[in-house]
Amino acid sequence: MAAATRAAQCLLGFSRRAPPLPPLASLLISRLSGGAGAVCMASSDAAAPQPSATVAVPGAAGPVRVVAAPGLPEADFRKAMDSALFRRWLENLQTEKGLLTYGKLSLTQILIQGVDMFGERVGFLKFKADIVDEETKAKVPGIVFARGLAVAVLILLESKGQTYAVLTEQARVPIGKFMLELPAGMLDDEKGDFVGTAVREVEEETGIKLNLEDMVDLTALLDPTTGCRMFPSPEYGKQYFVAILQQS
Repeated sequence: MAAATRAAQCLLGFSRRAPPLPPLASLLISRLSGGAGAVCMASSDAAAPQPSATVAVPGAAGPVRVVAAPGLPEADFRKAMDSALFRRWLENLQTEKGLLTYGKLSLTQILIQGVDMFGERVGFLKFKADIVDEETKAKVPGIVFARGLAVAVLILLESKGQTYAVLTEQARVPIGKFMLELPAGMLDDEKGDFVGTAVREVEEETGIKLNLEDMVDLTALLDPTTGCRMFPSPEYGKQYFVAILQQS
């Protein structure tokens, strides 16, 4: 019992003696169109528990505070602020159908909650945006799971008068099951090669080699305001797909 008490006291003592976070540098994000958005890192002292910043977002009532969730390292916070995923989200707020375009909604704060790196780039970004309906003063659901572009391929095979679709079985941990799904994969950046990625993913997952010239971009038929992309779960995620058809 005495040993357990001493261990607890040691743990508590270590918590109290934790060193403060280092001061933050300044960061500037320049937007190429639709106005300029400046991001100024707030200086921190020994009393500041987490990194924070302010973002000048055109359409917002004033500077928007961005803060790191408890436990998020300063390095991850910086990477989140610098990431293409976060910058693109800010830009979308002021597009033709952007949330802040018509003054009906207001953005007051952003909480950066988590960052997953894919090598040197941010692969997944989790944050929460406090957005309020100006008329009702009610909060709009603002949980965001941002990830990059992905491409899916629908392969149709004709045999003896029957049409078959090629699917792959994948282990999907978030739902705890194996799933049958279209061959798909993420692009390395926002300006990636969709068709090339589609061909590569199909070969990696199924062993089937496709010809680039035989691929048909199905999303070219979609609403141009979406960028001709599909958003499978826009209520939470920022992931969007480009669908490719291969018929044999």
